[in-house]
Amino acid sequence: MTKNWVSKSGCEYIDRRDWSKYNEELVLHGEFLLDLDWIRKGWTTELSIMNHNKCGAPFQFPESLIKLQAVWAQLVDYREVEGITRRVCATAQIPDFNDYSTINRRVNKLDLYFELPKQGFVSVSTDGTGMKLNNSGEYRQDKYGKNRNKKFVKVILSANPLTKDLLFCDVSFDDEGHSEPQIAKKDMQSLIDQGKVVDKFWGDGSFDVKELFNFLEQNTIDSAIKIRSNASDNAKGSMRRAREIAEYKSKDYVWWARDKSYGLRWLGTEVIFSAVKRKYHENIRSTELENIKKEAKRKFWAYKTVRAYAKA
Repeated sequence: MTKNWVSKSGCEYIDRRDWSKYNEELVLHGEFLLDLDWIRKGWTTELSIMNHNKCGAPFQFPESLIKLQAVWAQLVDYREVEGITRRVCATAQIPDFNDYSTINRRVNKLDLYFELPKQGFVSVSTDGTGMKLNNSGEYRQDKYGKNRNKKFVKVILSANPLTKDLLFCDVSFDDEGHSEPQIAKKDMQSLIDQGKVVDKFWGDGSFDVKELFNFLEQNTIDSAIKIRSNASDNAKGSMRRAREIAEYKSKDYVWWARDKSYGLRWLGTEVIFSAVKRKYHENIRSTELENIKKEAKRKFWAYKTVRAYAKA
């Protein structure tokens, strides 16, 4: 069954999603939380590999368990994660359980990475959002907050809007780190360095900068970047941007958005932001500065890990 409606840009959207398949993927998200087949296949083997030539005390719990607990920790706190692990151990599913402080320490030491596509063309959409450092509402924070200058964590994602796959995740505090255009350029350069072909880039008005347009021109990458309304027609160091401005001003916005498929930008980043904040919430529980950034990144890592499991 298909559903049709008109988007804000005036383009008719036809929903061709296979809803029965999508529903099954969502059910498998829950199955992932208690999929313990990996334990029977290699608890001891994984530990022996991890402890090979290791100096100091040996690992007692494999990284596969820690990664599973890292996903659990996005839903409950570390003491509850210990409780879950203890109960699973009691049902003879795992040989032993670890305490909450060990779980916390091991989870924060995880080296998280986002698996990239093996080959072929890659489309990229980049955008940023904020994660809160407290769970209070805006009114309560403004009126009673100890620190009236609210600080938040800045998360910038690069994703493929055609497949909705998360490619890169950059985390920093709001008053530090690189700008969104700089992150987009770095992520696309990383894909190119790894032999991938970036065919198109999507970005909102904050990506309307000369350096990014010049990078896209040098690497023959198509783009759908919303031009600022007061943009000058002069090239001023970027002929590519001048051409994009001329094209943007020669058309009605709705027609420009339709020709550029600008609406796909939402599928690359906004959909992921919405899903992660809805499932794992947007507030950070950690208090140490380095762990705060790690926790924010783990939320998006957990989203990709569970989604990849369901699709596989």
